[in-house]
Amino acid sequence: MEAPQQTEKKRIKVGIPRALHFYRYFPFWKKLLEELDAEIVISPLTNKKIVEVGVTHGFGELCIPVKIYYGQLLRLVKDHPDLDFIFVPRYVSEVKDSYFCPKFLSLPDVIKILPGIPKILNFEVNVKEFPISTAAVELGKQLGKGQNKALNAYKEAQKYFDEYHAFLREGASVNQALRLVQIIRPFTLPKKKSEGDIRFLLLGHGYNIFDTFINLDFQKKLKDQGVNHITIENLPESIFKTPVIVNPRGAKLQNYWRHEEEIMQAIRYFLTKGRDEIDGVIFLISFACGPDSLIAELIMRDMKVVGLPFLEIIMDEHSGEAGLLTRVESFVEMIRRKKKGLTVGRRNKLTIKSA
Repeated sequence: MEAPQQTEKKRIKVGIPRALHFYRYFPFWKKLLEELDAEIVISPLTNKKIVEVGVTHGFGELCIPVKIYYGQLLRLVKDHPDLDFIFVPRYVSEVKDSYFCPKFLSLPDVIKILPGIPKILNFEVNVKEFPISTAAVELGKQLGKGQNKALNAYKEAQKYFDEYHAFLREGASVNQALRLVQIIRPFTLPKKKSEGDIRFLLLGHGYNIFDTFINLDFQKKLKDQGVNHITIENLPESIFKTPVIVNPRGAKLQNYWRHEEEIMQAIRYFLTKGRDEIDGVIFLISFACGPDSLIAELIMRDMKVVGLPFLEIIMDEHSGEAGLLTRVESFVEMIRRKKKGLTVGRRNKLTIKSA
């Protein structure tokens, strides 16, 4: 009698919303979960319907990135009713001197109010209390994996994440790198294309800069204006080693928020050593983001001191294409005229000196 064939064990299916920390940690999450034998499902690119659903379920005081998270999560559940888990990590503290925004701290608790949510796969990052490897072990337990398996998965994920960051520091864009991660392709830079005549530092959290729907494809708008840009992900790791000390009226204060600290560290570099590496700074901010509003004021004052052009753009679900484009075009034109004037001035000065 022929022995019955053993069916392949079904992998646990885990859904990840394409929002918030997806734009920062997805390569790490993907590698970690796949090493733990999970099948990953990602929600689609943000669109109008996703935003509308998220806004409907989010109360008014929420920033638009969190509302998008709600919409992405509900779309993911609707498209994949067979999900075993939704991966909703709780990020409390990644370094011992700062915290993440309270919205990230409470996210796994808050989304339970949404309709039809599957079981939540917990992963808490809180280095003030325990190392991330401990969180990986706890994650493994939820997926039925032992400690050794989970620790090896964590090591592989961290190694891959380091390679990802090295790729970004070579000049790759986050959106480009995330596409390679998603389709499991090696990190290879495309052939160098012609460069524009202006270079900006584009500031902001990943979910503001790299979600092309909510920022109205802002990076393309810069490219269409002949502007090159970099983000903090492209900067050398050494820039983020030393904390920024704010010194208002003699009081020495250190930034409380993790994301804002990174932005301030980047600005400190361009106020000092990197002053001549960029022609201006644009800061994309979500409406109702208190920490960003605070540091935007500090950055604007510093920009005035060094004479570096600065543009702050606040986004929400009502942002319009025409108004945004007008502001960008005006800002770019102003800097071009300024650069042209400086060039002419230097040439005239040189001519007089030669005479």
